[in-house]
Amino acid sequence: MPEIVITGLPAIIVAFASALIITWYYIPKVITVVKQRHLEDKPGFHKIHKGDVPTLGGIGIFGGFIFGFLIGVNGYMPGLSYFTAAVVFLLFVGIKDDLVYLNPKKKFWGELGASVLVAVFTNIHITHFHGFLGITDIAVATSYIVTLILMIIIINAVNLIDGIDGLAASVGIVASLAFGIFFFLSGDYGYTIMAAALLGALIGFLRYNISTGPKKIFMGDSGSLVIGFTLAVFAIHFNELVANGNPVTRLESAPSIAIAILIIPLYDTLRVTVLRLRAGKSIFVGDKRHIHHMMLRAGFSHRQATRYISLFNVVMIALAFLLDGLGILLLGLLLLAICLVATQVLMMTVKKRESAETTVVKVPDVTKVTQVS
Repeated sequence: MPEIVITGLPAIIVAFASALIITWYYIPKVITVVKQRHLEDKPGFHKIHKGDVPTLGGIGIFGGFIFGFLIGVNGYMPGLSYFTAAVVFLLFVGIKDDLVYLNPKKKFWGELGASVLVAVFTNIHITHFHGFLGITDIAVATSYIVTLILMIIIINAVNLIDGIDGLAASVGIVASLAFGIFFFLSGDYGYTIMAAALLGALIGFLRYNISTGPKKIFMGDSGSLVIGFTLAVFAIHFNELVANGNPVTRLESAPSIAIAILIIPLYDTLRVTVLRLRAGKSIFVGDKRHIHHMMLRAGFSHRQATRYISLFNVVMIALAFLLDGLGILLLGLLLLAICLVATQVLMMTVKKRESAETTVVKVPDVTKVTQVS
């Protein structure tokens, strides 16, 4: 009997559909087990939720994603086993942190180990600076160092924005769509299938994550680490495809466009890092300084905050592609300036709302006491 190999658009559709279905089906099973074993995420000083909420949703995301990816990618990608091994390793690092607290340093070493695995044994590494500051091709040692730094930054950035319902999943959906469409139009079906599988898994998960009923679940680090790692791989491959491959269109500012696609986690991480350093606090200690926390303080609900942040992400991506001709530096500075202005507007909204809530209108006592003689 001849071997059946699914390729092209059917493989992409199969990857997306199977990932969505498996995640959609499997998440309720995870919720049941978590509740039976009393493994819910409990409220804490830097957490927003008030009651116990099931976590480990990342297991469902991973299950759908890896199944959809592996069933559709047959023959398309070299180094497949190393990427899969790295994702599995990060899943267990995340599960450990979800179930019992994992020291940030140990988590860092886990992220670094997974990044080294793909940087050394696959073609997933930065080799070109696209003419930024006059630099094009870079030395092998520099390539590995830059790749590892980028992967660690993106993994942790995605991990840090997982603070309100639906945000990390929505950012992953927007990024998967943006990268996936570009890969597809460029004829890179292997990475398109990977993006389609992640997209399907995140859509399947999102329905439960934004729920307010008994089916609500958090993705936890088991989900955010896997998503962050995969998006880091997408960003690196995107830049390499533009530099060395045959992209659908020639881009002058590929690194800045990749930043625009991941602007929400990258900018938020940069911002809170600067704020924590200025306050003399450890950058590894969680707080409520994130953009999504400010959105809640401004009066938005979780769903509204996620919706508006995601919409902002889409606008930034469109703007980056339209203004690609500005060059890497100018486009990057423009993106940063827009984020700073948007943050300032949000801060003004927060201050106005908090000022209105704390203003006490004192009404003079007009009660008269009449003495009867």
